[in-house]
Amino acid sequence: MGEWLESLLPWGTEVILWAQSLSNGGWDGLFTFLTFLGYEEFYLILLPFVYWCLDKGIGASLGYASLLSAWVNSLLKYLFVIPRPADPRIEVPRPETSPSFPSGHAQNAVVNWGYLAYRFRNRIFTVVVILLALGIGLSRIVLGVHYPQDVLAGWLIGLALLALFAWLEPKVATWVGRQSPLVQYALALGVPVLLIFVHPADVQGRYPAEGAVVPLSALAGLGVGLLMERGRVGFQVRGAWWKRLLRFLAGLVIITVFYIGPKLILPQEMAYRTETLLRFLRYGLLGWAVAFLCPWLFVRLRLADRKASS
Repeated sequence: MGEWLESLLPWGTEVILWAQSLSNGGWDGLFTFLTFLGYEEFYLILLPFVYWCLDKGIGASLGYASLLSAWVNSLLKYLFVIPRPADPRIEVPRPETSPSFPSGHAQNAVVNWGYLAYRFRNRIFTVVVILLALGIGLSRIVLGVHYPQDVLAGWLIGLALLALFAWLEPKVATWVGRQSPLVQYALALGVPVLLIFVHPADVQGRYPAEGAVVPLSALAGLGVGLLMERGRVGFQVRGAWWKRLLRFLAGLVIITVFYIGPKLILPQEMAYRTETLLRFLRYGLLGWAVAFLCPWLFVRLRLADRKASS
């Protein structure tokens, strides 16, 4: 399949050039905004917002769907290793270095926004979600970082993952719920760690690859944090709008410290194994902070109530 995908690169290049000729620079701002909606930094805002302020259960499940989708996308990228568009005629405002196929923006847009549409079941929101998924995917072509076949595959893979997750989620949740707390903690930590090493090395031969470590260490921290929150905090999302706004703003400050802080204090040059271990700890703590530390703080600050049984 890799050879067939590479045979499509000339055609994909012509489609990119055609799309860029239509945009003529006038739509660059819109497409730049749409492409931002597919970056890690945006999901670091969206997922906590849903979990802290809209619906706790949906937010927790969205975290699992989002991070597992990111891992699947990275896995496929390093299995096929299709290069990014490189024709000198293509304008690329923000170059990217990871393999091109499939588009992570297109795939993750379908999974994340599609899951929210599936759970909230609102017709207007569903239409908005469809337009967002299409716009985010198309922005990658116009900005010259993906071929059209990358985006189309991302959409299709995203739909398949969304359907699979919606089908498996209640079954897995029921089974896990029957296990002892020790087994639940072991699964929350052990499964992501195992999946990190299933992922192939990156194009430079580094193993485990960053594309596996980042989402799955966050998933491990998230899973452990969710178990701790359920057993020790039990915060409730409901409350006045201003309390939800304040907890969201306070939470953003905390996760910003966890996200940016290590970059400021750690040295730039490190051995790859040391860097990988620190990356695992950084993103693991980030997931744990979203799931447990921030809800615990919300309750302490009386920005959220807790269930009487917790």
